[in-house]
Amino acid sequence: MTGKHVSYAVQNYDALSHKPQDVSKIALVTEGGGQRGIFTAGVLDSFLDQDFNPFSLMIGTSAGSLNLASYICGQKKHAFKVITEATTNHHFFDVYRFLFGREGLDLDWLMQQTQTRFELDWHQGRQNMRNRTVLASASNTVSHQAAYFNLNTDNWSLALKASCAIPVLNRQPIYSQNEYWVDGGLSAPIPVQEAYERGYRHIVVIRTVPIDTSFDHCWMSNIRRALGHSKAAGMIEMLLEHEDNYRKTQEFLSNPPDDVTIYEIHPQKALKSKMIGSDMPSLEEDYSLGYQSGKYFLNTVGRYIDIDEPLCDVSHLVGEEVSDLCKFA
Repeated sequence: MTGKHVSYAVQNYDALSHKPQDVSKIALVTEGGGQRGIFTAGVLDSFLDQDFNPFSLMIGTSAGSLNLASYICGQKKHAFKVITEATTNHHFFDVYRFLFGREGLDLDWLMQQTQTRFELDWHQGRQNMRNRTVLASASNTVSHQAAYFNLNTDNWSLALKASCAIPVLNRQPIYSQNEYWVDGGLSAPIPVQEAYERGYRHIVVIRTVPIDTSFDHCWMSNIRRALGHSKAAGMIEMLLEHEDNYRKTQEFLSNPPDDVTIYEIHPQKALKSKMIGSDMPSLEEDYSLGYQSGKYFLNTVGRYIDIDEPLCDVSHLVGEEVSDLCKFA
């Protein structure tokens, strides 16, 4: 027998009959997707409007981690402004710069914007993280394994950069602690299993694609072999691993263990926004859809989830590991 998977897409009525029971702690997981993260921004802004944050653990990947930063700092419309004003700026992404062999994405510039023009209120954020753990996933370029960096540190900008460093578009991986890191979506596209392994049995997942989305580039295996040990072959290998990880995650979400309930907030069909290069009408429409999807969640299952003081996610840690959680890996 499998656990429960409940869909919270607008006009999906299955969720109306679901009432959670015995929710002692609950986690939030946010998928990446570049500018498609505008959907997640809408969902989380609907949560902020209702002062809804029962989550003691939050894990984001790539754009999902940026959204969590805005959410934990309590700043409505912050993520919306970052996506619509900063990520659409040529300083952040310039196709000609990319085509001429330079960095396509300027993550340094983007992080600077979150400290100046679109400043994140980390004083408030750290107050909100007193009883919560907020993590950003990144992928190790050597082991191809996921790591989870705590945003409640002085290195939050480095953690976010590592989580968002899309290979190819971001030619240089992020260097920290003698390791190189790239986009967390490669190894942990939707880090729901990490929440499960940390002891969470009620997990809210915000997706930026329909739940039946699939990827299949198996034909690229032959190209990878032909390229030998080149950098291009390495990138193709990571892409193929990403797709394999995505399929495994999809299986977990569709058929969770029998003690797990997945609450999945997602668009019913593909968003109009793209990973990069979206137009403003598409971004605004997808934000509105996310906001409505969040309200649908709040008006259904959200009414039955009320955890006043979330417990900090340290149950799986002992001794010095607890203090290590507060350090950037």
